[in-house]
Formats: sequence, structure tokens, C-alpha cells
Amino acid sequence: MSEKTMSARFDPELYEEILEYAQEKGIPKTRALRELTKEGVKKWRLTKALSLYKDGKITIWKASRIARIPLSKMVEIAASEKIPIHFSEEDLERDFKAVFGETF
Repeated sequence: MSEKTMSARFDPELYEEILEYAQEKGIPKTRALRELTKEGVKKWRLTKALSLYKDGKITIWKASRIARIPLSKMVEIAASEKIPIHFSEEDLERDFKAVFGETF
């Protein structure tokens, strides 16, 4: 996959924070920006997944797929956030079929 270029404007405070991060890590500011953006996207995906799961709109399995983390990790995170694990028999059957096919 080829890389894409994107330009953005930052307020002076955020710009300085990006520079500070780059200096602490000893890396160029463009790499620092990529790393910080990647972390921000990961956090956004996790927050989105937890919110949808908490609202009962998706299963914990689907939340783990949205967040792009293992199911076991998603269960740990949900528990640490005091989000109850709600998993019906239908959810279990659907998830098994998704993973193992129609026969399990």
C-alpha cells in the first residue's frame, strides 16, 4: 500500500506539543505526528466500540472487531470500564457461526 500525504494546520499550543513529543522520542516531527495520529485513531476506535456495545447496539465480539483488538482484551477493557458483559445465547450462536461457519 502506498502512503498518502495530508497537510493540516495546528494551533500553536498543539504544534508545540507535537514538537515536544518528537524531541522526547528523538524522532522527526513527521514521524511524531504519524505516531500520535495512529494512537488517536486507536483510541477513537476503542471509544466508539465501547459506546456502541454499552448502548446494546453491537455484541462484545463486534466491538472487538471495530476496535481491532482481541476479544479477550475487549472483555478486559469493558470490565475495567465497569461496562456489564451482556451476551445472550443468540449472540453466542451468531458469533460461533461467524467464526466457525454454520456447523459447530
